[in-house]
Amino acid sequence: MTNLTSQGKTKLTREQQIQLVQLVKHLLSLGKHLLEIKRAINLEFNLSTRSIDRYITRARREMMERLEVPIEQLRAESFFFYVSVINDAKSTQRERLRARERIDKLLGLDKPIQSRGNLWQLNLTPDDIQNMSDEELEAAYQSLLKEANEQQPTPYRIAPITPS
Repeated sequence: MTNLTSQGKTKLTREQQIQLVQLVKHLLSLGKHLLEIKRAINLEFNLSTRSIDRYITRARREMMERLEVPIEQLRAESFFFYVSVINDAKSTQRERLRARERIDKLLGLDKPIQSRGNLWQLNLTPDDIQNMSDEELEAAYQSLLKEANEQQPTPYRIAPITPS
């Protein structure tokens, strides 16, 4: 049974800790979502979210230590499996999309894009722009295009407009 300490925190015995780690490993192997695992542990053991995260981390670490194959090889096998799903003529569109998502996750392409700030910033007020000559306006426009093309993460470039 769990014991409450004087501060109201739950203190698990060593045996309960081992059981909890085994439970987390089992739930992870079943493919349960982290939220489901956290809720189940919280209901059963009344632990804080931070403690639950530590047990999940410990379970994952123990699972990784028991692997006989290097993690890089497992990633490569997963990658080629997902590629085979995409190339399989019998795969549904949903299966192909899911395989593509998993490849993106394996390669780290699903990470949030960090903002680089405002590309379109020359610190010009509308009055400044209105009072510019045509040559000054064209120079500011070309400067913005150059800056945008230098910072663009894709291979696409913005083509300058040529006066006709």
